[in-house]
Amino acid sequence: ATHIEKFGTVVCCGGGVGCAPLLPIVAAMKEAGNRVITVLAARTKELIILEKQMREYSDEVIIMTDDGLVTQGVEAVINREKVDLCVTIGPAVMMKFVSLLTRKYDIPTVASLNTIMVDGTGMCGACRITVGGKTRFVCIDGPFDAHQVDFDEMLMRLSSYKDLESK
Repeated sequence: ATHIEKFGTVVCCGGGVGCAPLLPIVAAMKEAGNRVITVLAARTKELIILEKQMREYSDEVIIMTDDGLVTQGVEAVINREKVDLCVTIGPAVMMKFVSLLTRKYDIPTVASLNTIMVDGTGMCGACRITVGGKTRFVCIDGPFDAHQVDFDEMLMRLSSYKDLESK
């Protein structure tokens, strides 16, 4: 579970189907007394999901499509006000660039990852990633400090079966 408390201003970034697990986090962050700014991203406006529900729990919702990347929306918020925490869930490449951006501004960032998983118990090791130089398992150890995640390794592992997926 994502740690919830009153942080101050929390920017929640969701990409694609990552918006679904982000919704209860947005709601809980708001209930804890935070100012919640939600940035939703997808290839097109029609592919944005849960916008109405996110608006119920957010002080502001910013919609970004591929003509405006999620990081542009996040950076616009950072440039206008103090951000105390960022939570990101979505495609690995999106989370990587959100993490690189927030690291530049020294904003703590939590990433909820979605890797290849087999059993969901940590026994198979398929979801292993490197966090802070140590092996962790997404299915039982996450979410993670995004600034410690080896996103390049994760992206490489996620592409392992691309040739089989296209058949």
